[in-house]
Amino acid sequence: MPFRNLLFIHLVDASEKYGDGQRMLVANEVIEKGEKIWWCTCGDDDEILSRDEILTLCVDYPHLKKFLYWYSYMIADDIYCIPKTYCEQRNNDECCLFNHSCEPNCGFDISDSNNIVALKTIQPGEELTYDYNFLETEPSFTRGMQCKCETKSCVGVLNFDRYRDPEFQEKYLMYMSPYLQQRIRELESKWYSGKCFTRTTIDPKIRSLHALERIAAGEVVAKFSGPIAVENHFIQHSDVPTCFVNHKKEVIAFTALPYESEITLNYNKVLS
Repeated sequence: MPFRNLLFIHLVDASEKYGDGQRMLVANEVIEKGEKIWWCTCGDDDEILSRDEILTLCVDYPHLKKFLYWYSYMIADDIYCIPKTYCEQRNNDECCLFNHSCEPNCGFDISDSNNIVALKTIQPGEELTYDYNFLETEPSFTRGMQCKCETKSCVGVLNFDRYRDPEFQEKYLMYMSPYLQQRIRELESKWYSGKCFTRTTIDPKIRSLHALERIAAGEVVAKFSGPIAVENHFIQHSDVPTCFVNHKKEVIAFTALPYESEITLNYNKVLS
């Protein structure tokens, strides 16, 4: 089925719903369920930056912070794409104008995640939306955003943890980005709290687990499903660990851990 184009979809002012200067995409005519609506070129025209690189840019160029936060999207826990034109605060594809909804009518095509498809029949005048939980997890730069979708099932504040909900997975897994699908698969063997995120070093490639927000002493931050070993989680070894493992294979914080603290274990002293 061919893609829709701007003859069938148009931009309208959405200031009343979302705030001054905001816009939204609206259908001009009926769009059938399963129909391909948009092919995003973002992946071809974006720059890949780490979480730390974006945070550094926000410090060095504070006027870019809002743009970097709103128009970055996750491809890994600590890796983000952003338009190469971010210095000009300019987007390269109008797909970024699909707003969030807790009851979305659009999603990503499982056969090609650049495609945006209709999840149900969309009527003329209806706003085109997808759930930002299809793209983001807890380290999202827009975590804590107040949702304005006005649907019956609105979650209120977006914490980007809905991918952990089995019902949400069952309903929307095939419409999520490859990153979200991978993250859900990892939950089966490498569960960690929504208060944590992984960080990846490039050379050598090592993934480590860190606190995304303050973690209280005694709080469960992760859990092993298999043998307690470095290769079975993103938790690295330390002779002075920040956590220990109990008989349930739960990883528990020794003391309160501040933001960015690494989650570590002494594997020479953990329970077998």
